[in-house]
Amino acid sequence: MSATRGPNAPCPLERGSEVVQSVAAVSLVLLAVFAVVQAGSMMLSISRLTADLSRACRQMDTTGLAFAADRERFVADEVLGSATLLKPELLRVENVTMSVAEEGPARAFGAGVVSSADEDAAVSQRTDATRVSFDVAYELPSLAAIPGLAHRTIARHVVCEHVEGRVVEVTVGS
Repeated sequence: MSATRGPNAPCPLERGSEVVQSVAAVSLVLLAVFAVVQAGSMMLSISRLTADLSRACRQMDTTGLAFAADRERFVADEVLGSATLLKPELLRVENVTMSVAEEGPARAFGAGVVSSADEDAAVSQRTDATRVSFDVAYELPSLAAIPGLAHRTIARHVVCEHVEGRVVEVTVGS
């Protein structure tokens, strides 16, 4: 006795192709979800790195840097010491330069015109300005080996300007 199919019954080949289509669709959706999570994680890491570099500049010991034998290691330790979640093995610091400018005497009255009567009352002072600049490269951690998103490195050029021990400007650029 042979079984007969009704006119609306699906063919076994059609059911197989539906399974293949749904597996392909689920795979693409999962890939898109992982890519979005990876991109979000990378953006968070970039934001965190920029904030940590700014914090490191505000807390940097310029006197210790002046006497450091290995300036790159010193700056890397300063960055990692003020960092929240940076991984030391992914951080690289290069091209550390430090310049000190001593300006003086300066007038306490500002840049305006000073009369001869005010000249006697002018206070002489010396201003020490220190400028530290360095390059930082940080390999962004990846959640999965998604092509195009894994093993990305962010590079930043950082300039910190200190006057009399106070940070007056921090520039973090690419």
